[in-house]
Amino acid sequence: MEDNLQKVLYVEDNPLNMALMHHLFKKNLPNVLLLKAETGELGLEMAEQQRPDLIILDIGLPGLNGYETMECLQQGEYTRHVPVLAISAFAQLSDIAKARQAGFAGYITKPIQVRTFTETVQGLLAGGAGSFTGY
Repeated sequence: MEDNLQKVLYVEDNPLNMALMHHLFKKNLPNVLLLKAETGELGLEMAEQQRPDLIILDIGLPGLNGYETMECLQQGEYTRHVPVLAISAFAQLSDIAKARQAGFAGYITKPIQVRTFTETVQGLLAGGAGSFTGY
């Protein structure tokens, strides 16, 4: 059954944010399998092994931050083609522009607006474009 599900890898170091995302997917995206990694390094390993359809990447990670992790994803044979949605508490226009320039498919700010987030994830999983509004 899990083989038929679309997979989303969420890379986040904050356990509360991880729990919130788990709940959000269970309630609003029940037909999507949520995979979780606590660091950029683990996220890179899981992305190669699990081959997700979408990666949601926190920018403010310890160790490899979101931008460094994104650079590595763009160099991977499989992962360079996977859309990556940035998620961050940084909400300045310059932050959003930096994410766009780095190659992210979209940018969502924390706190998450559930409807916007859900629609963005669904759109990216369907092959559409992401949102860089930040909200």
